[in-house]
Amino acid sequence: MFTVPTIVAGVLLLLVRALLAVAFVREFIVKAKDIPRFAKADGLNVQTAWFVAIAELAAAVSFATGVLAQWAGIGVIILMLITTCLHVFKWHSTYWASAGGPEYDLLLLMLAAVVTVFGTGPIAIPTLFGM
Repeated sequence: MFTVPTIVAGVLLLLVRALLAVAFVREFIVKAKDIPRFAKADGLNVQTAWFVAIAELAAAVSFATGVLAQWAGIGVIILMLITTCLHVFKWHSTYWASAGGPEYDLLLLMLAAVVTVFGTGPIAIPTLFGM
């Protein structure tokens, strides 16, 4: 059976977490620039829109540091399931992201699932500092 060396797995998990962190920092910045517009576009009230934006920023910090990253992964999975359902059932999006489709959300969901299932790996603050 083929096994992946620990350092390779650690680097791959770090890269997955880094991609998630960058994606959710970007999502936070886009939403925070105009929360009322984001709320209206997604059919949310302003308080819920702020909650989503702050939750995305918290997830980004968690993925970047590795602190509570598996819990952040669970939150992202739930959030992406909700947005995917909105794409399919409410917004009737086509599949392609260029047309506002859900595959970007599905990709983020799967990357979050990787962190949730496999953990942060050895290159994370809790592991490096024995937390």
